[in-house]
Amino acid sequence: MFFKKKQNKKEQLDLSFEKVVSEIQKIEDWDNPKKIEHYILDSCEHIIATTKEIESLKAEYRVLTSYLEDIDKLRKLPKKEFGEISLVAKNIEDLEKSQKLFKSTEPKLNEETFVLMSENEDQIPDTILRMQSNEKYQATVEKNMKMLEAEKSEYEIERNEILHSNKLIRRLSVLILIAFASFLVLAFALKSSVEMDIGMFLVTILFIGALGVFIIFLIHSKNISRNRVLVREINKNISLLNVVRMKYANVTKALEFEKERYNVTNSYELNYIWEAYLDMVRAQEQFIQDNDDFEYFSKRLMRMLKKLELYDEKIWLNQISALVHSDVMNEVNHDLVKRRQKIRDQIAENTKSVKSERDEIDRLMKIHNYYVPEILEIITSVDRLCGLKKPTVV
Repeated sequence: MFFKKKQNKKEQLDLSFEKVVSEIQKIEDWDNPKKIEHYILDSCEHIIATTKEIESLKAEYRVLTSYLEDIDKLRKLPKKEFGEISLVAKNIEDLEKSQKLFKSTEPKLNEETFVLMSENEDQIPDTILRMQSNEKYQATVEKNMKMLEAEKSEYEIERNEILHSNKLIRRLSVLILIAFASFLVLAFALKSSVEMDIGMFLVTILFIGALGVFIIFLIHSKNISRNRVLVREINKNISLLNVVRMKYANVTKALEFEKERYNVTNSYELNYIWEAYLDMVRAQEQFIQDNDDFEYFSKRLMRMLKKLELYDEKIWLNQISALVHSDVMNEVNHDLVKRRQKIRDQIAENTKSVKSERDEIDRLMKIHNYYVPEILEIITSVDRLCGLKKPTVV
């Protein structure tokens, strides 16, 4: 609404009047001067209260009329002049929407996080870059560490296989030796018993034995050589792993320190919080700027309206939309007209009530010939106060 509506007291006055009438109807002895006097005094009090209500309604009626006249004066302004006023009002309207949006927007960060970002504002950009670099380096070191561990495992598996192979070779050597010895014993036994020529047989056995020993020797030599290589590679691998693990521990420690400091899990989260903080700072700065602009345009609008000598130019700060949108202005004008008509009707009803009650006082005084000087003085004062007719004196 354009104005704050005043409380409607009509119903209260009607109830009060009905109560007085009810008390009158209970009076049995109308010739009792005291009862008539009390009734007249009650009526005078009611007339005064109703008259004050009428004056209040008239004052409000005059105010509404003044505002309607202001609207008419604004509507009759030249298009260019009103356009300038409307443009300033449009700026104020936009600023009000911006301020309302800022106040209704849920903050992206809680107060504790916002204060933390504010306290470390100068360091955070470098911290984010450093964390991103460390995270990349950590991923590279972790990858290298896993590769070295996998390589070490392969070397150890191969060395275990060589050691197992050497055990088999030793067993095989013993078996070959036993077999060779058995064949020799068998050969000499046959020679002694049947006196057969075992020369070729001995040569064959010796050749096979020598060949077996040679093959076993080659395999064993190869295993020893490979085992030495694997031992060197494993030791080298362990040295590299120790260095890589130390690097991984150092970079992880640095990352954990920053994560704990800012209560984040990674640089991405810290960067997200930092961007949210910057958005909040920009929004706050914009809000402060909007307040300054709002004050500037409000004062400018007041100066422009003051030149028009309106009844109350300040009231338009609460109805900026009416200066921007013609349909809103029409709605405001319509509401004012309706309210003024309602007040006019209330004034008419209250005036009729006062006149009726005043006539009832005169009628009672004439009927009962009750013209006590003190009562006449009171009635005269009421008439003078309320602007009514003077009492009839007989």
